[in-house]
Amino acid sequence: MRSRYSAYVLSEIDYLRATTLPVQQTSLDIQSMKDWSTSSVWLGLEVEETQLLGGKPEHALVSFTARWHDQTGEHAQHERSAFVQNNGRWYFIDPIVSLKAGRNDPCPCGSGQKFKKCCAPYL
Repeated sequence: MRSRYSAYVLSEIDYLRATTLPVQQTSLDIQSMKDWSTSSVWLGLEVEETQLLGGKPEHALVSFTARWHDQTGEHAQHERSAFVQNNGRWYFIDPIVSLKAGRNDPCPCGSGQKFKKCCAPYL
């Protein structure tokens, strides 16, 4: 989570794309991400809790608050984000970008498991 926050601060949108679950990457609104990143003054990140959930593949939840200032004022966003590890890399599971998978379909993270048993509970 810290690396993704830093990527917003530095407007490293390619990194944000690369650390999002691969099947979601083409559906990201890259221009909106870039606009938000460059129009904001980033004020800090507080990681409040991390939970390594285990499993095959491993999943994790990160609770955090990100703060920024833009032309409308100062803001804080509290979020609990889900991540999945695949081939040694952690990927953000974006809850805004839909995963086109039915409950019994293979999980889009590439684990080989059914979606309902893998990433579905974290969306």
